[in-house]
Amino acid sequence: MMNEFSSPPSLTLQAQGYVDGLFGGLPPYCGSVSVTLMHRLERAGRVCDNWRVCVPCGVGGAIVEWTMVVYWPSGHAPVPVLLSPDGCWPHCVNEEIAYEVGQQGVALAWFNRLDLAFDPPDALRAGPVFEAWPEAAFGAISAWAWGLQRCVDALLQTQRAASQGIGVIGHSRGGKAALLAGATDARIRATISHNSGTGGAGSLQVMGQGSESLADLAQRFPHWLGPEAAKEATQQQLTATDNLPLLRAIAPRGLCLLQASDDLWANPAGTQYAYAQLQPTWAALGVPHCIDWQERTGGHAMTALDWARAAAFLKQVLPS
Repeated sequence: MMNEFSSPPSLTLQAQGYVDGLFGGLPPYCGSVSVTLMHRLERAGRVCDNWRVCVPCGVGGAIVEWTMVVYWPSGHAPVPVLLSPDGCWPHCVNEEIAYEVGQQGVALAWFNRLDLAFDPPDALRAGPVFEAWPEAAFGAISAWAWGLQRCVDALLQTQRAASQGIGVIGHSRGGKAALLAGATDARIRATISHNSGTGGAGSLQVMGQGSESLADLAQRFPHWLGPEAAKEATQQQLTATDNLPLLRAIAPRGLCLLQASDDLWANPAGTQYAYAQLQPTWAALGVPHCIDWQERTGGHAMTALDWARAAAFLKQVLPS
């Protein structure tokens, strides 16, 4: 089964400059996505699918492929889907979480983003997407965002995903990727980030005590970003622009910022500030219910409460 990519929303010059300066742009889309059902397990009224996603891309006829797991709730009608790139963290996304999400009539899909771009301790750029475009400037966050968008292609081919009901969700670095994917793909109905901090939902202009700075991010995780992000002049420009132009590109679609108030490294003060600055954009478009910020205590890790809130938000922003 094949599906052509639809055109992304047009970014403002400020938003495009932010994407290019921080993330090194996005991988290009080329060819078509194919998806093959490898296995299906039906249990207790639920269905678990394993799909193989295959994308011809890059140079020399490269093919990038990976597995997407989908837990469908009971019933056969098209359903909304939460899609996560965080399959590399079984403590974050797993069968138990899929059950909780399914209780709200929402499917949970995930893939292992490390099948696309590695996240090694030596912070070197490596993995199939980098091999497909060896001369490109994008970093791992862009590769993971690209993977989310290609999984949207795949989900739309399953015949079980509601075409206007796909949301992307990511934890920490996965949350940064989710925001980038949502801002650059109009098919994504809701974008939900969890403790995404600097380079994600946290403002670069409001840095709470103990939060990660942009310089910290570029020094510790250079492979996540584009090469220009390591330069002081670029960091100054990114701070002056801030993340708001990129996040505004998601409007009028859904944007939910989940944050732990005691996860200081992820800049809860900056996330709350960004939300306050973004609210008027959604209000002016007549969709104030399509933006949300929710805070809890309990640290960095994603909890069952966060998943429940994410599923409820996706259902809240579905078209009537």
